Amino acid sequence: MTVPARRNLVGNRFGAMTSIYPLRTPTFVLGLLVVASSLGQEPTVRTTVPLQVIPVSVEDAKGHPISGLQASDFVLLDNGQPRPATVDVDDAIAAPVAMVVLVQTSDFARSALSKIRKVGSMISGAVTGAGGTAAVLSYDEKVIVRQEFTDDPDKVTAAFRNLEASGEADARLLDAVLATLDLIKTRPAGERQSILIIGQNRDRGSKAKLDDVLKRLSHSGVTAYALTYSAFLTAFTTKASEYQPAANGSYIEGLKQAARVGKANTTEALAQGSGGITMSFETRGKLEKDLIGIGGDLHSRYLLAFTPSSEPASSYHKLTVQVRNQSTGKVRAQPGYWSIATSPNP
Repeated sequence: MTVPARRNLVGNRFGAMTSIYPLRTPTFVLGLLVVASSLGQEPTVRTTVPLQVIPVSVEDAKGHPISGLQASDFVLLDNGQPRPATVDVDDAIAAPVAMVVLVQTSDFARSALSKIRKVGSMISGAVTGAGGTAAVLSYDEKVIVRQEFTDDPDKVTAAFRNLEASGEADARLLDAVLATLDLIKTRPAGERQSILIIGQNRDRGSKAKLDDVLKRLSHSGVTAYALTYSAFLTAFTTKASEYQPAANGSYIEGLKQAARVGKANTTEALAQGSGGITMSFETRGKLEKDLIGIGGDLHSRYLLAFTPSSEPASSYHKLTVQVRNQSTGKVRAQPGYWSIATSPNP
């Protein structure tokens, strides 16, 4: 795949350098020019290390997004060491959202699906927004693409409306996330790429391992969000006319399933590992409110980009993102990434 030509770096009003090249998933090998403007020099550093892109949310003490920050306002620490980073301020604001929605359709999703089917129109309207695109996948024992990427709200709505519980016990969430990352790789540059999981918080039956999925997710620049529910509680907030008991009809079976999958909270791990958030719902009203909240977070994020050091072997790097002169509020970003073993150019 051809990598688009890099555009130049331009100085912002704070004297820091802000990149205006289109960001893309950092599995592509790109060069990054770092200009040491504070020294009055313009050295150029060339590298074949993949560009690392970090979406960052910044909120004030009341949880409201803080806008208008520039590259000079951020401090990025990679394993405790400061990294020069660029912030795509103008491009990030205008960047369209590309979201894959993963919906659990296993047997234990029956009650929740009666609510989920009715919010399909909100994906395009409240989450991806103008110029955005969405794809819809379902997961149970199988992972099925219900709707390819589209900017047509009616197609997304129809895909949601046609979701049905399969009667199967498995909910292969991790396999679905890997399929999603493959799908997102085909997307063009310059998008805010994200995953929205709507399902229970644990994986059941995936062949993929959580550690492997987290490692690949950290390379991708994709943010995972999750809206989770309890199959037991959603049944109590479902109208009698809409309630569908599990095919095996048993609350005891639900407890056995919970014991089988253990304590791993898969959605929490995916969201925290990529800088996203998790919310839970029992009612349709809460689900709609959460969708609006995720849309707001997506459209207020900053995109930080930096080039990590070249390393002979892959290793995990802890990331810390701070905002200068901010004593309150919250900065949310992925906590780290796995480096890719590369060798420098001769």
